[in-house]
Parts: sequence; structure tokens; C-alpha cells
Amino acid sequence: EMIPLDKITSYFEIGGGFGSFLHCLIENFENIKKVVYLDIPPNLYVGTQYLKSFFGNSIIDYSKHRTCETLRFSDNDELEVFCIAPWQIEKLSCEIDLFHNAHSFVEMPKSVVLNYAKHINKLQKDNGLVSLLTYPRTPQGCFTPDELPEALGLKSGSHSISLQKTLNANLSNLHIIGTRNP
Repeated sequence: EMIPLDKITSYFEIGGGFGSFLHCLIENFENIKKVVYLDIPPNLYVGTQYLKSFFGNSIIDYSKHRTCETLRFSDNDELEVFCIAPWQIEKLSCEIDLFHNAHSFVEMPKSVVLNYAKHINKLQKDNGLVSLLTYPRTPQGCFTPDELPEALGLKSGSHSISLQKTLNANLSNLHIIGTRNP
């Protein structure tokens, strides 16, 4: 087991789509109670509504916190999911056990990924885990999968696992798992 999902309590995902992966995590790992879900509009709205249909008031949507100076989890064991837009990342004041991104970091300009990395590293607990699902082909001006571990400040020796894409066996995916440098 490379990611001890049964031991983490906080999770942060950038580019969570409509929220299905997050939904699966929360349903299958009751220990995950504090979550940040960041995406761009309109995905943020769609994902927020999807998650609200399952978790109701545990989903704290953009309209509830858009004017807050600081976004901080409550000090309890209740499920809280902050659904935030990219410009709100600077308002986060919390600690994260696991950060996850699927595919979008190799599609974003390097400057955007480096800005996210700065905030992720500030929020993660010491030896916090990073999980990146990516593919080898990237647009010009974006990070390649080989460059992502260093860009995100991961310790050398991050694991990389080849996976096959379900719908197109000719394209391979990579899953990069690592720990950030404290």
C-alpha cells in the first residue's frame, strides 16, 4: 500500500472535476474528514452541487466563504469540504495530509503550477504525501511528468508507477507518489 488512505484525515485536490473521486474517498475512508476541493468555474459549481447531493451541509460552497479572509477547518471530527476557486488558495489556513492532482498539472503553464506548489507546500504537514496522476505527452510550456516532482518540492526518490489507460490501451499514465521536503 503506497498511500495509507486509512490513516489520513485531511485531503486537498486541485482539478477535482465533478467530484466523483472525492466522493469515493469520503464514502470509503471515514477517517478523511477535512477536505479542500479546488477547481475552476464552471467545474467548481458542478462538483459542488454533485457533492452536496451526497453530503449536504458538510459541503461549504463558494457562496458561503467568498468574502472570508481566512478559510480554516473547524476543530472537530465532522466532515468539512471547502469548495474553492483558484484565487482563494491564498486564504487557506489548514494542514493537509495528502494532496492529489489528476492530469491537469501537465496541462497548466509552469507559472500556474509553481504558484500552486508554493501554497501546497505551505499547507502540507511535514512528510505530507503528494499523489499525481499524469500522462507522458504534455503541451509546450508545461511541466513534463519527469519535472513535476522537483517543481512540487518532493524528496528525491519519489515513486513512479506506469498504469494503462482504461479506454485507450495505447496511452499510458503515470502515477507519481512522493513526500514533500519539509
